This record gives sequence, C-alpha cells and structure tokens, in this order.
Amino acid sequence: MSLNNSYSPFLAHYLMTLLERDECVAEESDTRITTPPSIFAEACNNETYIEIWNDFMNRTGEEQEKVLLYLEQEVRQKPKERTNKTRDKRAEYPGYTPEECYQRINRSLRGTLKRRQIPMGTLECLEEEMLSFFSVTPESVYTAMMENSYQRLLLHAVCQYMDLVSASKNMGNYNGPGMGAL
Repeated sequence: MSLNNSYSPFLAHYLMTLLERDECVAEESDTRITTPPSIFAEACNNETYIEIWNDFMNRTGEEQEKVLLYLEQEVRQKPKERTNKTRDKRAEYPGYTPEECYQRINRSLRGTLKRRQIPMGTLECLEEEMLSFFSVTPESVYTAMMENSYQRLLLHAVCQYMDLVSASKNMGNYNGPGMGAL
C-alpha cells in the first residue's frame, strides 16, 4: 500500500481553517460574544474533510493502522525540523530588521502607503494571517479572495514586507479581485 501524502498537509490545513476569519473584520463596536463551532462541528460541515474521513474509514483495519503509524512518524519528525525553521533569525541577519523589511516593499507601493491613512487593524490582521498560515505550512501557496483592490494592495505590501512572492489574478466567474501569495 502506498500512503497518500495528502494526509499530513491535510492536518495542518485543517487546523488553519479552524481559525475564525471573522476576527479580522469584526467591528470594534460589536460586543456580542459568540461561541465558535467545535472542531467536530467544523469537520462535520466540511465536505472535503468528510470525504477524507470516509476514505480513511473505507480502508481495511491494516491500512488504517499503516496510515496512523505514518502520521505518528510525521509528527515525531516535524518538531525537530520546526524548531530550526521557526527560530528567530532577526538577531543573526540584518535583513530581518523592520527597516530592511520595509525597504523590500517596492517604491510605488511605499509611496501609496505614505499618502493614505492606513487602517492599521486590517494591516495587522493581514500580517497575522500570513504569519499563522506560513508558520504552519511554509511551503504552501496562500490564496484569498479580497473584498476590494485596496485590501489586495495591503496584502501585496505585507507579502513584500515579509519577503514573500505575491501575485494577483482575476478569477473566472468571480467579479472581484483575487490574490495568491507564495
């Protein structure tokens, strides 16, 4: 039996989808306390996860055991790799200073940002979203549908600041701007 490698990225991606995206857009005046759905409820409402779960459950007991052993080995190996990758490199490399990071943003984009009053909450939310996504899955591709071109511009600025490659693309039937960041 060959193991499908989609199981280990699935776990990381699944955990990332549990983050509430509404936190980024919530208004400060909104004081309602809402309880987020449980992990189980999230899994039950997502067709992709149900499909993967059904695939797992339709395997023989021996195949299920092999998949679980494989995932356990992946978990044991990753913490060693992760500590090296997520170590704070700012003290070692001057390219990680805020000034150097800001200089990575292209000149015209910096000019646009200087001329406008930037919504810091949105900017912080985008930065946190990028940090949380790429700290869990650093080799992945982040894709987002942005509400407007200004948010797309801010996301490009955050990506350049973080030394990520970003690209915009209009999506087929979707009338709004699309964004993909590598």
